[in-house]
Amino acid sequence: MLKKRVAVLLADGFEEAEAVVFIDIMRRLDIDVDVLSCMETVMLNSYFETRITADKTLHSCMNETYDAVMMPGGPVGTDNLSANVEVISFLKKHIQQNKYICALCSSGAKVLAAHGLLKGKNYTTGDGLSDKFSDGNYQQEKVVIDGNIVTGRGLGVSFEFAFSVAKLLLGDERDPKRNKNKVDWQAEHIYFDHWKIVK
Repeated sequence: MLKKRVAVLLADGFEEAEAVVFIDIMRRLDIDVDVLSCMETVMLNSYFETRITADKTLHSCMNETYDAVMMPGGPVGTDNLSANVEVISFLKKHIQQNKYICALCSSGAKVLAAHGLLKGKNYTTGDGLSDKFSDGNYQQEKVVIDGNIVTGRGLGVSFEFAFSVAKLLLGDERDPKRNKNKVDWQAEHIYFDHWKIVK
């Protein structure tokens, strides 16, 4: 079985904990993750000034196709993502191919809704941001899944968000060593028992 592949798009000012929790859960579940810098270099500055190095630049991966594309929040980071024409082009390509678009915190509003990429779908985002954009149907929920669009409200729901994306990607795939659902077992393994996939 081919491994699932996820791209995580980061720009200077991104919310580092949202990104790292997501990357951690994906890699624990043997999902391949490319952390892509949407800046000129792979060296990034996060919202709280934690230095993080990406695997590659988005520019070098524009011809790649992933099973899911994820964006964390962070007010400055999402401004930088939204202003980047390559980011919008990359997202549009994946939307056209019905790949999962996964936006946490402000990226749901400031990247997806701001560019009309939600096409009226249900979504969630940080408080007050949905009022600024006409696209999308805002839901005051922790995690919202509508077709291929997966959104989460913010840092406090990072685990619910990450496990929901993992469940969409892996479904009922079982861990051969334990004969249990892979995603469910990993949630139990890290003592995370407060999540369920949104139907």
